[in-house]
Amino acid sequence: MEILALSILLLASVTGFIAIFFTTFGTLIILLGSVFYALLTDFILIDIRTLLILFTLYLCGEVLEYVFIIIGGKKLGASNAAIVGALVGGILGAIVGSSVLGVGLILGTFLGIFLGAFLVELLIQKDLVKSLKAGLGGVLGRVGSILVKIIIAIIMIFIMLSSTIPHAS
Repeated sequence: MEILALSILLLASVTGFIAIFFTTFGTLIILLGSVFYALLTDFILIDIRTLLILFTLYLCGEVLEYVFIIIGGKKLGASNAAIVGALVGGILGAIVGSSVLGVGLILGTFLGIFLGAFLVELLIQKDLVKSLKAGLGGVLGRVGSILVKIIIAIIMIFIMLSSTIPHAS
């Protein structure tokens, strides 16, 4: 059972890490892998305390994703409405992009963030340069959030490894 649990944990960790680049659910996949591992091994190596730490890291990543998009947009002059446009556009872009076998997910998300902020800002400010900056700011924020999620994923994986590797049989 431990080999199955370890296989699931490894598969979820690798898949989740790669998914960070394609979707917002990478750290969730890593978290779910650790939950399955804990369940299959009766919480002996990865216990409730460890799962709570991993869950907290996951939540931080999700919150920071939106915070970075907001900060990126604000740094380049986006209005609050443009920020909302970027967030909604990113979600819609991800949904539309995922319909292209997941390959369009990255492009859809980035394009959605850009267009959401750009179009809302253009509608409100009627200034092409400000609108382009607002869209670019949202995209730069998304890039920053990916970098933060990579760091969080590495920390999550390190925590899981430090809980399981010394005990592997």
